[in-house]
Amino acid sequence: MAEYINFEVAALQTRTCQLSLTDAAERDRQIRANIARICDLIDYVTSFGNSEVKLVVTPEYSINANFRQITLEQWMEISTTIPGPYTDILCEKAKQRKIYLACNMLEVHPDFPRRFFNCSFLISPEGKIVIKHWKMNNNCWVFPYTTPADIYTEFCRKFGRESLFAVAKTEIGNIGLITCGELGFPENARCTMMNGAEILCHLTSEPNNMSHGDVRNWASLRTARAYENKAYLVAANIGQYEGALRGLGDSHGDSAVHYFDGSILNTINGPGEASIKGPINLNDLRRARSKPFHPTVIRAELYAKEYASWPSWPNDGFADKPIESIQDTRAIFHQLVKKRQELGIDRPAKNFNQVD
Repeated sequence: MAEYINFEVAALQTRTCQLSLTDAAERDRQIRANIARICDLIDYVTSFGNSEVKLVVTPEYSINANFRQITLEQWMEISTTIPGPYTDILCEKAKQRKIYLACNMLEVHPDFPRRFFNCSFLISPEGKIVIKHWKMNNNCWVFPYTTPADIYTEFCRKFGRESLFAVAKTEIGNIGLITCGELGFPENARCTMMNGAEILCHLTSEPNNMSHGDVRNWASLRTARAYENKAYLVAANIGQYEGALRGLGDSHGDSAVHYFDGSILNTINGPGEASIKGPINLNDLRRARSKPFHPTVIRAELYAKEYASWPSWPNDGFADKPIESIQDTRAIFHQLVKKRQELGIDRPAKNFNQVD
C-alpha cells in the first residue's frame, strides 16, 4: 500500500438533530438524517476543488445525541452498537470516497449491561472500524456515560490497555482520537502521542455559553495540544443544533486545522454548517520530531511519582454498579475537592468580605 506524505484533511462542522425519546421510528429517521447530512458533506469535500482529502473528521454528538436530563434507560435507548446498522452507512461512505473517517456516537456494548459510552471511532478506506476511543473525562458534567477508568480492570481485560489511547498506524500517518472536553486534560493528547499519534482528531461539541467556561480557551488549548505534542490537530465542532434544549446557536463553531507548531492552517469563523480543509506534510512533522524540544525529553518517570501522590479519580469506581445519573459521578468530584482541602493542597474559598 502506497504511503501518502502530502495530502489534505477536512473538518465538517455539521448541523445535528436531537433525538426523540418517545418514538423509536422517528428516532431512527433522525439518526439516518444526521448521517445522511454528514455523507453529503463528505461528498462535497472529497469531490470539489481538486480535493486531496484522505481524512475527514466529524463532531462529537453529531449523530445520536440528546441534551436533556434523562434516565439511564433513555440513554440506553438512544445509544447504539459500534459496529452496527448506522456505522455500516458510514463505513460504506468511507469506502466509496476512499478516505479515513473519524466519527462519534453514544454506544452500548453487550458485555456491559446498563451502561453507555461516549465513543469516537476511525473508519478506514476499506470500510472497516480500525480503532475506537472511549471518552475519558467530563462524565460528572452533563451526561452519565461510563468511562474506561470507571471499569478499568474489566475494560483492560477485554480490550487491552493499549485501547485506552489507541492509535491507527496507517499509510497517511499515525492517527489518534480525542473527544471534546478531553482537550482540557493534556494527558489525553499526550498519551495518544506517546502511542505514536502524528495526527490528533478532535471530535467536539463545544458550547457557546460562558457558564461552561470562556469559549476563547478552546483555540488556545488546541494550539497547546498541537505544539506540546508536535502533532497536527484537526478539530470538528457542531455547527448548529436542531430541536435541542441547548438552543440552535449554542455552538461557537470555530472548527480548525492546526499545524504541529500550534498555528492555525485553516478555520471556520464562528458557528453554522460549513467545512474546511487543511494540508498535511508528514515529512516536516517527522523532521521536527527528531530535533530538540520534541516530547522525547519528557521527564515521565519524574512526573509519574507526583501523579501517584495526587488524590485523583479512582479506577474501577463504578466496577460493581452502573452510573445511574450525573449525581453519582458528581459525588466523587465533591469528595475529591474535599480531600484536596483536607490535605492542604487547596484552600477553601471564603464568602465575599469574609474575614477570619
